[in-house]
Amino acid sequence: MSSRIFRWHCRWAGWLVGAFLCLLPVSASTAAPAREVRVGVYANEPTVFMNQHGRPAGIFVDLLNLVAERERWSVRYVPCELRACLDDLHNGRLDLVPDVPRTTAREAQFDFTAQPIVDTWSEVYRPPSSPIQSVLDLDGKRVAVQRGTVQKDHFMALTRRYGLQVMVVEVDSPDQAFSAVGSKNAEAAITSHLFGSARAPGHGLVDSGIVLQPGGLYIASGKDRNPDLLAAIDKRAAQWRDGSDASYAQVMRSWAGRPSAGSVGRPVLWAVGALLLAGALGVLVVFVRRRRVRERSRHPWASGHKLRTILDNVGAFIYIKDAEHRYQYANQHMLALLPDAAGGLIGQDDSAIFDEATVRQLTANDRLVLERGERIEVEETNTFHDGSVRTYLSVKMPLRHSDGRIHALCGISTDITDHRGVEESLQIAAIVFESFEGMVVTGPDQRIIQANTSYARLTGYPVEELVGKTPALLQSGRHDQTFYRTMQETLQSVGSWQGEVWNRRKDGEVYPAWITVTAVRSAQGAITHYVGTQTDISSRKAAEDEIRLLAFYDPLTGLPNRRLMADRLQHSLAASARTGTGGALLFVDMDNFKDLNDTQGHEIGDQLLCQVAARLGGCVRNGDTVARLGGDEFVLLLEGLSALPHEAASQAEMVGRKVLHALGQSYQLGGHAHHSSCSIGVTLYADPHTTVDELLKRGDMAMYQAKGAGRNTLRFFDPRTQAAVTARTALEAGLREALREGQFLLHYQPQIGQLEGLVGAEALLRWEHPQRGLVSPAEFIPVAEACGLIVPLGAWILRAACLQLVEWARNPASAHWTLAVNVSALQFRHPHFVEDVVEVLKSTGANPVRLKLELTESLLLDDVEDIIRRMTTLRALGVRFSLDDFGTGYSSLSYLKRLPLDQLKIDQSFVRDLLTDPNDAAIARTIVNLAHSLDLGVIAEGVETPEQRDMLASVGCLHWQGYLFGRPAPASALLRIAEQVALQP
Repeated sequence: MSSRIFRWHCRWAGWLVGAFLCLLPVSASTAAPAREVRVGVYANEPTVFMNQHGRPAGIFVDLLNLVAERERWSVRYVPCELRACLDDLHNGRLDLVPDVPRTTAREAQFDFTAQPIVDTWSEVYRPPSSPIQSVLDLDGKRVAVQRGTVQKDHFMALTRRYGLQVMVVEVDSPDQAFSAVGSKNAEAAITSHLFGSARAPGHGLVDSGIVLQPGGLYIASGKDRNPDLLAAIDKRAAQWRDGSDASYAQVMRSWAGRPSAGSVGRPVLWAVGALLLAGALGVLVVFVRRRRVRERSRHPWASGHKLRTILDNVGAFIYIKDAEHRYQYANQHMLALLPDAAGGLIGQDDSAIFDEATVRQLTANDRLVLERGERIEVEETNTFHDGSVRTYLSVKMPLRHSDGRIHALCGISTDITDHRGVEESLQIAAIVFESFEGMVVTGPDQRIIQANTSYARLTGYPVEELVGKTPALLQSGRHDQTFYRTMQETLQSVGSWQGEVWNRRKDGEVYPAWITVTAVRSAQGAITHYVGTQTDISSRKAAEDEIRLLAFYDPLTGLPNRRLMADRLQHSLAASARTGTGGALLFVDMDNFKDLNDTQGHEIGDQLLCQVAARLGGCVRNGDTVARLGGDEFVLLLEGLSALPHEAASQAEMVGRKVLHALGQSYQLGGHAHHSSCSIGVTLYADPHTTVDELLKRGDMAMYQAKGAGRNTLRFFDPRTQAAVTARTALEAGLREALREGQFLLHYQPQIGQLEGLVGAEALLRWEHPQRGLVSPAEFIPVAEACGLIVPLGAWILRAACLQLVEWARNPASAHWTLAVNVSALQFRHPHFVEDVVEVLKSTGANPVRLKLELTESLLLDDVEDIIRRMTTLRALGVRFSLDDFGTGYSSLSYLKRLPLDQLKIDQSFVRDLLTDPNDAAIARTIVNLAHSLDLGVIAEGVETPEQRDMLASVGCLHWQGYLFGRPAPASALLRIAEQVALQP
């Protein structure tokens, strides 16, 4: 329908309805006000505000003054902002606040008048030239509305319900809302109709015809504080409503502004609804009027039947409601809502059809017509009793008596639910098309018909420049014609294609995009369109590159890391097997790097590593690999060497010497010169069966051989070293199993006194291996100390020794014997060593005085104060201490005199050559004299001949241990040894 025809129909409908309805009566509308003690006044002209003279004014002020005069109240008006007014009302500092919309949340805090005092609604105001005529026209517009109001909340909910993209401009007052439109900061403003009617013309604005949130304004009081005030106001309001008091109408007329110009929405759906309304209302008015003048009609029955037939066949609800909102007439379309036809609806209100919320909404809308005489055009969403929800475009107008009083309203409601669904679907589709993702539509010839702004932004081409072109415009040249031909074949056969494509923007920049293309076919199967989406994946590709960099490259030096190096080594092994060439792996470790880190800091250390990486890169060929394994360890992978081992070794050594020279040059670190060196381990490979892990182990072992050879050198992998490492690893595994399976036992070597005979023994650990038999402690004790097994192993020895002491205590012949147990430095420094010893003594019942712990001088090198504290604690329990291998290490005499020792033990290295080496004799004599001066006992180990025994006795050492008296043996052999010693002269 053209806009000219639509406007003609609207003028015709307006003339027809006006011509008939001007003859019908009118009735006055009513509302309600408030009373006083302290009344809050906030700025909301014209209902309540402070005028230019600082005095309270407005509709509510005049109505409250009427109540106050009758009730003899003394009203004190208190200016405040709305939020402050409500806070003061809640806290009892105010008695009443007028002009308050009633909400569920506020009902929990305040009491309200029983009925609204003033009926109100919100309207949208616009410049006269603006095309805004329906709610949908607000999509994409800026709308000014007062912040913190129920009005704003309702509008936001409305925009969400219809999926409108509206930018709300929040202001502090209705006047600022109008000013925002005048200053072009907004295209429309929302205010109450009372304010808008009075002030919109002054701002050059007109009513758009869009009505929002019909409802009422109440007078509020603090919860349960002033029920008498509200009751007095309700009483007066009732008089205003029944017409017995005309003062309310006088107040409302005094504040009435110029009526706003109504307008009809432009969408076709609204035009159809308005045209239908105009025609139907014209017929309806004629029908009503002819009923009133039936006596003047020649054919009253025929005319009424014809009119009723016309109205009943209109596909919309047509109805008349009286001033009490009861149906006086309803067409057949509406009567069909109730099963008992006309008798069921006529005389009833909306509650017979709709739920409570819908009834409240319809009543509020109807009051605008019945009490204000307004003609309204509004969308109403109605919920029926069966739960179904439908949306109607309703147009309602007042019916008046001959004296102008309103006695009823006439309305027509057209169901637009399906049309609304179509509009929403189209709107959603439009929003999706204008999404962040680039979208394009082409014809079957692949020429672009339409592209969205995101597609234009991604490609750099304006939409108008893209239309008519093909996507080939974006080809970057990185894909050949086979790629695009495969894409076309897939589209034809499958109907869709997706993948990564490198495109070129208008400015020449090449970028990666993820593209999806779908073919659209007609009912006959022919392709009518192609729809494509394009997403710039530059960020994702950059992230993938960064992840790859982090996964395969060292972040400090940029060199390949262990993972990438292992992968390249695996490929090199495979290539070596295919070509028959050799290769080499060089492990490079910086000497004393930890000292640099500890003294100069990690930043300086990182500078050194970066310079080392750069120098290593200059020592190899382009096809070789330099990698950083971590810390100060680097690996050089040399490929394509000679297949002959001696030639490959020579080639690898040449590179290694070059590396030693390069890394031995001075470094500039933090502005200072620094010198460093490296140790290099070299391993060759040509055997295809050699694994990557095996080669890495060999290179590592060779590097440690270079460290052991004095550093700043290189060493080739020695298979004997690998054999030793393999044996050591097997031994460690065997130790763990032996500890679990109980394969250890103690042997005892007797300790003899010149006068006492056998005074005790030293417990010596033995490993009874199921295959190897007895394993020497010299073989497995160093391994146990290196791997930490010495701690649980020492705990086992201590418990077994204490149990042996308990066994000896049962025999008078051995009850006085002591038992010496060796304790390693690692075990003694264990945090719970003292507690473990105490627990073993307690649980076994062994006499602490008979237990002697032998410590080595190496223990005294670190934290002597802690050692003294531990020894003192155990010494207080009776445990004795002997310093083993005395003279072989370093002992400070200042600490020695503070240690709670009981005995010094002369090492067997001094005893062995005691008779032939004067130095050993002098050392033994010195140790004995030192022990006597410190009031300590002394014992010599390794005594194998009577001459050694006698020589020791001559210098004052009267306690001995060695093969002269017996080899280490099970405990059962000690009694026999004791008897033999007793018989010796």
